[in-house]
Amino acid sequence: MQQDQAMKPYGLWRQARLATKACVATVMMATAGWIGAAQAAPASVQTEAGWVQGVAGQDGGMVYKGLPFAQPPIGDLRWKAPAPVQPWGGVRVADQAGQACKQDGALPPAGVPNSSEDCLYLNVNVPPGVQPGSAVPVMVWIHGGAFVTGAGSQYDGSRLAQSTGAIVVTINYRLGIFGLLALDALSAESQAGNYALQDQQAALRWVQHNIAGFGGDPRRVTIFGQSAGSISVCQQLVSPSAAGLFQRAIMQSGPCTAGTLTRAKALATGNALAQKLGCAAGPSQLTCLRSKSSDEVFNAAPSIDFTDPSSLLALSPWVDGVILPAAPKDLVKQGKFNRVPMMVGNTKDEGRLFIALAYDLHRGAPLTEAEYQALVTGIAGNAAVASIITLDYSSKRLGSPDLAASALMTDALFACGSQMSARSLSAYVSTYAYEFQEEQVPPLVADPFMAWGAYHASELPFLFQSRIATTPASPDPNDVATPAQLALSARMVQYWGRFAATGDPNGGGQLNWPRFNSVIAATQQLSAAKVSTNYLGGIYSKHQCLLWDTATALGLGL
Repeated sequence: MQQDQAMKPYGLWRQARLATKACVATVMMATAGWIGAAQAAPASVQTEAGWVQGVAGQDGGMVYKGLPFAQPPIGDLRWKAPAPVQPWGGVRVADQAGQACKQDGALPPAGVPNSSEDCLYLNVNVPPGVQPGSAVPVMVWIHGGAFVTGAGSQYDGSRLAQSTGAIVVTINYRLGIFGLLALDALSAESQAGNYALQDQQAALRWVQHNIAGFGGDPRRVTIFGQSAGSISVCQQLVSPSAAGLFQRAIMQSGPCTAGTLTRAKALATGNALAQKLGCAAGPSQLTCLRSKSSDEVFNAAPSIDFTDPSSLLALSPWVDGVILPAAPKDLVKQGKFNRVPMMVGNTKDEGRLFIALAYDLHRGAPLTEAEYQALVTGIAGNAAVASIITLDYSSKRLGSPDLAASALMTDALFACGSQMSARSLSAYVSTYAYEFQEEQVPPLVADPFMAWGAYHASELPFLFQSRIATTPASPDPNDVATPAQLALSARMVQYWGRFAATGDPNGGGQLNWPRFNSVIAATQQLSAAKVSTNYLGGIYSKHQCLLWDTATALGLGL
């Protein structure tokens, strides 16, 4: 994503420059007051692979774009662990982001137009005044996109770096079938699968080995991510090979309960792909698969169907026994994870984005009552369970089938999973829970059937302080940040920045954010109207979490 260059305090959403391309992308907000003088000359930094030269950031500081952290995973390196970068001579000018990982450029709202298997690159945003030896905190962003879309370069970390004083690193990782293929032949070649997660770990090892040269502290690395990026954070928490690569972690709208497949399910997808490509099991199967073009492999893989919730994470990390020893939700509950301070949360109306994409915007008509009832029955698996669900999620009580389906998805997939994750984590490490509740965020596209509220990814503009638009647009009077929203953005950035620096979001005169525990369940409520703390399970009750916890305990697979 390209950073908004607006400089007036109440119109900073208006001058967006480029489209964002991930299905989880949302309209971002820029704020003023952080504009700094650009450094006079680009700085060069020595990495393990060679010298790199950055460019002056438009808000001050330095930006180093498109730095390789592994060899291109192409040819014989397809579906293998990321290999070390080959050194180069001279100075590499780091002024262009690397290509996004192979993905569908048509995914809504506006996909990545150019993508490639040659994609293992990261971007480093250094705040003004930071030099080698500064030892400032480091924040490593893992992008979302259902593990099939998105790129680190869509997120401009320069303002977040400037306002927190931390170095912000945004990374790519292999997506879809290229990052998550499971096959018995691949397991025989190497028991470690989940190449997407291995790529994330390779980027974190790059940070450990190189970030001091940029002025960062490798002993204060925070991983943070949203949606699939948040799910990745939890998966890295439980991955033995990620131990020591980070010291704090933030999960945004992607709980430990979501996004991990069984080995059997992942193998079924992999075997179907091999069969479709005509690569039968046997000694030559991998040679056959690696001989196929990127497009051949990509076109044979399953795709997202927004009207089918089960397809949203059909290509996800899976339990391979090495990178992921078991399901993260179980390992976290047992205390078998890399124990670091945690922040975990969700937005109040997560599901509205997905229902809008599946129905309102996809076909120009909202979800009907009959479709909603069929959707609930499909999720529940039987009519008896469906009838229990619709008692709590009736269209009549909630206002419409759109709103009822959105609330169901919010609670079942996000909010209750976040609360469950916070409970499990807080038994072992300091944990801070939040819910983003600001409803006056413009939707990606005008929706005549449903207000989007605090939808999935709507917190991102307040955190990155940048605007995302689906198209390069003329000024829109709806894209105006109010003074209260600007203040909320500043509060959130301070919370996130303090956490990255110390492992505790408190300090600097902010409203105290109590640690979460299973008794008081303190959850910080973030909205422009008021930042406050909800105690004694108020968030848990509001999202009907007893129902969903019971369903999980009974193994109903909801």
